[in-house]
Amino acid sequence: MNSERILEKELARLNINLPERRVSLKEALSSSKPQVKTKAGNVHAFKRDELESLSQIIPKETWDELQLPILIALEPKLGRGAARISGKAEVEVVSKILNKTGAGELLIYRPEVALLRQKLPTTTQYLFMA
Repeated sequence: MNSERILEKELARLNINLPERRVSLKEALSSSKPQVKTKAGNVHAFKRDELESLSQIIPKETWDELQLPILIALEPKLGRGAARISGKAEVEVVSKILNKTGAGELLIYRPEVALLRQKLPTTTQYLFMA
């Protein structure tokens, strides 16, 4: 097996808890059981208080745009302890929580990742990339 194939398999294993399909904040708020199904076949539930908190951060008109969970992309090329947040609504939310500015993409660092995960433990997830 070549090294690229090994890397692909390892990344797939690391990302097994990612959702098969992300849901909008609007969809999650309107659900009696806000959750997504993971690639592993498990259920990842969102805490209602986190969803309510997110609904206070961004305008109601953008609830359809915010996809949950918010993915914190860990990429070796960014350097140790750095992560990327992508998506207009996702960047808006994370920027407000961390008091940063960004548009479309935002780089955050280990202490900020820890703070973000502390504030939004069920509505954020790590995405491992090559």
